Amino acid sequence: MASKSGVDIAESCGIPPGLAGERLALFTALSEKARSSYPPPFQNSPQEGPVETPEGDRTLARGQWAMARRSKAPKDSGSTGQFGPGFPSMETIARELGGVEGFFLMFGLHYCHMFSNPRMSVLFDSRHADTAVCALDHGKRVAATLLDLALHTRFYGQLGRGFSGAFAVMGTHNQAKKCPMRPRSQQVELPRGHRKANRRFTTKQRDTWVGQIMCGAEDLGASQAFVEEWG
Repeated sequence: MASKSGVDIAESCGIPPGLAGERLALFTALSEKARSSYPPPFQNSPQEGPVETPEGDRTLARGQWAMARRSKAPKDSGSTGQFGPGFPSMETIARELGGVEGFFLMFGLHYCHMFSNPRMSVLFDSRHADTAVCALDHGKRVAATLLDLALHTRFYGQLGRGFSGAFAVMGTHNQAKKCPMRPRSQQVELPRGHRKANRRFTTKQRDTWVGQIMCGAEDLGASQAFVEEWG
């Protein structure tokens, strides 16, 4: 069912209407990439060896640059979902990405980077049907959640996964943190010995997550200002 904006997120391929020429060709190719990229096959053993790759290190560096310059999040953001200033308006999304469908694709490309990055791919336990979906479908979930929280849209409900991605992400993250493919060093509960200890993402995984969004925007030809805004 389409939203008031006329966009049906469940059916969207991430290609905004009205594109033409080289930009249409770019979005079409990247949409195909996001729809054909999946998490790597599950392996029931911890990852061993180095996780560094040139592309993975590039996205990490972008995220580290952003995190070093970001302002503090709202104090109550963990409980209310409040966003700080700077989330792009619909007008900005339309100008930079062609519209919300381009926003979905930007996050789909973010997951393409995730699946091909040894530092991040160990977080996807593809034994779960909910995880074993394409990059575009993963991206739509995050994009819809952010748009709903920041701009008060109602995209997430169109995905048939409940009414709020903010609630769903807690279980998704817990599953990722417990994935058996993570290196042994990451399969520990912190703080050690604390009654509420739990597994966590690493700082490099956090920073890479941010950097991959920036790279997704770059892939779509967004301006440098918009790319850096995502930091």
